[in-house]
Amino acid sequence: MSLGAIFGLVALNFCLLGVGSTVLYCCRGWASWGELVRLSGLAYMCGVASMGILWVWQLAIGIDLSLAAILIGCAAVATACAIVGRCIGRRLPPRPRFGSVSRRGSVVAAGFAALVVVYLEAQFRAGRLAGLYEFDAWSFWVPKAKAIYYFGGLDPQFFHDLPGQSYPPLVPALEAAAFQFMGSADEVTLHLQFWFLLMGFVAALVGLLSGRIAPLLLWPPLLLVLVTPHVVDYALQPQADFLLDELFALAALLLALWLCDRDDAAIRVAALFLAAVMLTKREGYVLALCAVMALLGATWKEARRDWPRLAILGLLAFLVTIPWRVLLAGRHLPGGGPEAGGTGLFGNLERAWPSLRLAASTLFDPHIWLIVVPLLALAILVGGAVSGGQLPAYAALLALLCVAAMTWSTWAFPSLPVTKTAALNPIVRFSGALVLAAGGLIPMLLHHARDSLKQTR
Repeated sequence: MSLGAIFGLVALNFCLLGVGSTVLYCCRGWASWGELVRLSGLAYMCGVASMGILWVWQLAIGIDLSLAAILIGCAAVATACAIVGRCIGRRLPPRPRFGSVSRRGSVVAAGFAALVVVYLEAQFRAGRLAGLYEFDAWSFWVPKAKAIYYFGGLDPQFFHDLPGQSYPPLVPALEAAAFQFMGSADEVTLHLQFWFLLMGFVAALVGLLSGRIAPLLLWPPLLLVLVTPHVVDYALQPQADFLLDELFALAALLLALWLCDRDDAAIRVAALFLAAVMLTKREGYVLALCAVMALLGATWKEARRDWPRLAILGLLAFLVTIPWRVLLAGRHLPGGGPEAGGTGLFGNLERAWPSLRLAASTLFDPHIWLIVVPLLALAILVGGAVSGGQLPAYAALLALLCVAAMTWSTWAFPSLPVTKTAALNPIVRFSGALVLAAGGLIPMLLHHARDSLKQTR
């Protein structure tokens, strides 16, 4: 590790922040510079998602991922988004304007923010000298990134022989971009790239909710998620699982915000994140389907008005993944679907109940996720009982569908034993998507219930 490598990572992530700011400008704009600062985490994650998608496209059509190509791509995306945003009427605020907030709210928020800063500082110190301990990280995620860095693209023979052939290369491309900016394939400093992603996720979630939810409802659930044993131990591992969870959690939160506000900008950004989810891991297809189906179920009473735009959301997100699917087909690589005759379900009915029990026990295991999922279930029950409405229905459907997806992930693949052991079954990693989404959904549900109680008094 060297300071030069760290500064290289800082430069890469500032590029992603700049690109993401123009993406956010195109999708929704901002009313003031203060709002842009508040949404800087969301802008950064938009940059990660949009550039990750572009890098997958580049690799799929044979364009080398050199440093020059990365910089040109960042400039092209930023310029295109700025031009489109200007053409559709986006305007920059004339000067910074700082809104006033209550002193009490600021003190409470500052106290919780300080705790998060301490947590992130500890994660930084843990990550800056971390090694490759996870099997998947050293067996194929980082080797793929090194291959892209050294060879420029997706070498057909090398990628055919590595495990995980069907996994999309968004994370290896991001890791290869980090190597380019660091100047070497520094797999130790690489852990800090995932620290930036974790920090961006936290900032994005807080930025989306801090203007509408009281600090005492917002920060404790988020801190609870961050200190869960699995997040503490594995968030900085250079593999795709946590980026998948972070992107999915933000997409799920944006869809929940759309339910409350009916602001189409939230759907546009959510579509970007869902597309990136599907290009991060093959499990992303299932998770994206869960999110869209949960939203369709929550809006069934307004199906004629809402379902067409939601269908377009899902379709556009899926279309983004076609270049990668074409590459898989062209190279005769497996698509990552279920085993045993196309579904893997009806031929293995005896695995249904053990798989469901494994999914539930994983989510409710305090040694993995503390009490996050019980708290989410309680928030859904309270929100449904006190206020009803679409938000509790959406959260409940999303949770149930994620449990069903986790059950399917073991049931449909007979080669996976029914166990939580990470080396044998990825169920623990798969469960992280719902847990991270709970970090944003729990505050929204509690806030929704509190407002309903105030209105009935």
